[in-house]
Amino acid sequence: MPRSPDVLVIGGGVIGLAIARRVAQRGGRVTVIERGVPGHEASWAAAGMLAPQCESDTIDPFFDLCRASLGLYPAFAHALRDEAGMEIEYRVDGTLYPALDDREQKTLEQRYQRQREAGLPVVRLTAKEARTIEPNLSNRVQMALSFPDDHQVDNRKLAQALVVAARRAGVDVREGVTITRILTDGDRVIGAVTKTEEWHPDVVVNAAGCWASVLNGLPPGACPPIRPIRGQMLSLDVSASPPFRRVIYSHRSYLVPRADGRLLIGATVEEAGFKKQVTVGGILKLFKGALDLAPSLREYPVESTWSGLRPASPDRLPVLGPAALDGLILATGHYRNGILLAPITGELISDVITTGDIPPMMRPFLPGRFERV
Repeated sequence: MPRSPDVLVIGGGVIGLAIARRVAQRGGRVTVIERGVPGHEASWAAAGMLAPQCESDTIDPFFDLCRASLGLYPAFAHALRDEAGMEIEYRVDGTLYPALDDREQKTLEQRYQRQREAGLPVVRLTAKEARTIEPNLSNRVQMALSFPDDHQVDNRKLAQALVVAARRAGVDVREGVTITRILTDGDRVIGAVTKTEEWHPDVVVNAAGCWASVLNGLPPGACPPIRPIRGQMLSLDVSASPPFRRVIYSHRSYLVPRADGRLLIGATVEEAGFKKQVTVGGILKLFKGALDLAPSLREYPVESTWSGLRPASPDRLPVLGPAALDGLILATGHYRNGILLAPITGELISDVITTGDIPPMMRPFLPGRFERV
């Protein structure tokens, strides 16, 4: 018998789960279809940095979107603790961005001036000040910027908490199920098919990450131009002597301390198609970047290595909102910011579904900028 939820969400990463949770909390009947284990693709492979300032050279609508989502995180973390009974380790230790050479220092000095002029919280530190608060930094540090409002979360615990919270809100989360075809009738999406079931919801949300562009049955104009970008990562066991208290960010690599005694080192940015392997070259690049920042890390044992596939659009910005076909909404292309943007994406997409209106903050990211005429 055909299933008929109000909303069918394709993709059970943090984006799809955040959307499903909010729609269900607003009274919608929601089903999530996930081809693997919910939260175990790009969401699981991330580092959990919530760091719009340290990564931004411009103050633009995307920066505003990221900052708005970061502003939601304290309440978001509190709500998930109440709903799922789980901590997601939301930490507000801040991020430190050191410069190791003249070129990096020039870049950071310019970023400092722009952000100060915009009234953003950023602190310029001398090399001595940077090494005083993080003594394990390399003695090559020339200066650093401190971003006290850039935070972090344990992305894996976030994914697990969202699964529990969504289910407790009434969402039917299906795992190990693949959509074989999207059903259309003229210029409207009317459902979706798996190997064993057929679904006829009012709305289909394509939150399938880097697989968003390969759903069968969609005409070319309704397929978002999303491609996978591989990111390899590794972690060290630093439980015996944690080297850092806060995130250390650099274009070389970044170092993310975890409460469980790991130090995450990431991440490569590779055009590798859908190949999710961990490679010698990728891990060597991470080690080199990490040792440039903190030579003492060479003494720590390697805990694990992994990789994930980030969903990237041509302009590296998210693709959010109604697609070319009625009844189809896109929520993909979050690239390196899926964890950061999960709260705001859940709010914006649920607003579209429940009210039919396009929130102003979403307008720069509508699918129409890519749709073919």
